[in-house]
Amino acid sequence: MAPPSADNTNSEKTLMTPRLLSLGFIACLALPAAAQNRGDFRWEKALPAGNEVSIHNINGDIKVTPSTNGRVTIVGIKRGNNRDFDRIKAEVQETSHGITVCVIQTDSDSYCDDRGVHSHDGRDWDHVSMDLEVAIPSNLTVSAGSVSGNVDINGANGDVDAGSVSGDIRLTHLRASSVRAHTVSGDVDVRVDAFTGRGDLSFKSVSGDVTLEVPRAFDADLSMSTVSGDVNSDFPITIGNGRMSHRRIEARIGSGGRRLDVGTVSGSLTLKMAK
Repeated sequence: MAPPSADNTNSEKTLMTPRLLSLGFIACLALPAAAQNRGDFRWEKALPAGNEVSIHNINGDIKVTPSTNGRVTIVGIKRGNNRDFDRIKAEVQETSHGITVCVIQTDSDSYCDDRGVHSHDGRDWDHVSMDLEVAIPSNLTVSAGSVSGNVDINGANGDVDAGSVSGDIRLTHLRASSVRAHTVSGDVDVRVDAFTGRGDLSFKSVSGDVTLEVPRAFDADLSMSTVSGDVNSDFPITIGNGRMSHRRIEARIGSGGRRLDVGTVSGSLTLKMAK
């Protein structure tokens, strides 16, 4: 049996006559919401349990939420000057271990494969962007990254990986084995409901703060490097045989074991105990 086909839907342009100015004005106000509901790109398919959904964006936000129908659903929403909308597109590449989602330029040598976006063309993205909204079932894992945009992942499971160059990272309601969240210019905010494995935790930001909220029974070996940031913790931190200097802290939380690696330049670490 052939695999289900993806459904790509392009946005439609609505033309209005000026017969009734008031009605036309109201319709124009309603158009952005309708466009967002419809989306400029749409793809939907059920994937085998254990597959990974890997999401790559260049200019635009990524928002991941739990699926309500057991299928992966991807909606792309273009923003900016609509004369440039044809310059970018979203693609989905199916692999042996899941899918890779990319936003690429149509008029360059950009392409998408299981390693993400590849481009040898330096054309700018100043006038157009695409936000991606992705719904993922709980039996899949997710990684998501944007060059210029925020990454928001809610309700993910297993190994969770998020990255941005210029944007905040917000991960909430995770049931995770391991978590990696790295950004250059932005804050990292991670809230874990439960740990399902003993994987490592890695959080890095150059100019932003790192906030981590975890369950009360949290054990980890903390390694933090910073230039001017502080550490604020609801958990007792034991230096013991570890090391502490102005720029580096090696310490233990609880009985240790899991590696907690935090790196900042000007940002602080806040470690919260879930209530």
